Amino acid sequence: MRKLFFVSIIAYILFTANAGYAFGVLNPPYNQSDPNFNKLAMRVYNSNSPYIYAYGAYTYDAVPITETMSGCKLISIIRRTKGFSNPNYWAIENYKICNGNIDEVKNTNMAGWDNLPRGIKPVINNTIAQARQYGRATTNYYGYRVVAKTGAYVGTVFVYVLNGIKLEAVMRF
Repeated sequence: MRKLFFVSIIAYILFTANAGYAFGVLNPPYNQSDPNFNKLAMRVYNSNSPYIYAYGAYTYDAVPITETMSGCKLISIIRRTKGFSNPNYWAIENYKICNGNIDEVKNTNMAGWDNLPRGIKPVINNTIAQARQYGRATTNYYGYRVVAKTGAYVGTVFVYVLNGIKLEAVMRF
């Protein structure tokens, strides 16, 4: 009876979509199953500007986030599927590219504003105020990095929240 219980628990964990995603069993890294991720990351690395690419049912947003002190660039590629506006259905790859070589790739699901630590929200608001004044601002908060950049429209600020190189949230204010 106990064996059956444990086997059913293990089967449930392995074959449910969310648990399979969490353990990486059912979903390999996106850049291995979709070659557009690596191509777009290198294009953004070389041009240092954002790029949007539509292919079939997918729309790719390739965004240069920031540059490290050693000169490496952090780039995020967000793949959206048409008809799914919920960020839980987006595929996100985060790249660290140094000297033209892909150094590190990590996939993630964005946490969003509600799932960020409470103490980071005032930090984000201060970073937005600095970006409005200076055009760009970066803040570190207990392992998180907040990058704010002004947009083309007056008063628009784009905020990227990173945890290491993983993109945790993208917001527009």
